[in-house]
Amino acid sequence: MLRVVCRYCRKEIRTRPSEFDGVSHGVCDACLPLMVRELGQPMQDYLDELKAPVLVVQDNARVISANAAARKLMSKEEIEICGDLAGEVIGCRHSREPGGCGRTVHCKSCAIRRAVMHTLETGEPCRKKAYADIGTVNGDRRVRFQVETEKVNSFVRLTIHDVREGEEQSSG
Repeated sequence: MLRVVCRYCRKEIRTRPSEFDGVSHGVCDACLPLMVRELGQPMQDYLDELKAPVLVVQDNARVISANAAARKLMSKEEIEICGDLAGEVIGCRHSREPGGCGRTVHCKSCAIRRAVMHTLETGEPCRKKAYADIGTVNGDRRVRFQVETEKVNSFVRLTIHDVREGEEQSSG
């Protein structure tokens, strides 16, 4: 068993089966602001330095932060993004259907949702090809991209790579 302990307060964060017995260190949610203060850089400044669009999401793919590249890609301000579900943020047309993002028949096969939920549940990173039909005033347009997820404490960093418009269906 591998125990993961907060390096600040020494509280056990989690225990997981592992071929290695022992203790590893991380940072618990309560101590995360302390770590950020010690680094001398606010979290938003760190995110904004990343070149690729990044959304920080929590349970059910709810966005809690977005870097400058993501805000530019989505043509939205931080206030318009935070608190919304990822499908709403990217403008997925299915997020406007009855039930909304995460609750339509299409959401079960959504590569973004599946990658985020897998990473939240297992802690394992994912990289998947994805697409979204983005609703615009001129109709829907298909956008293809890759998503990469990584668990950071109880959040997932969702990075968007290789954004292209296209009609070709991918497994999404």
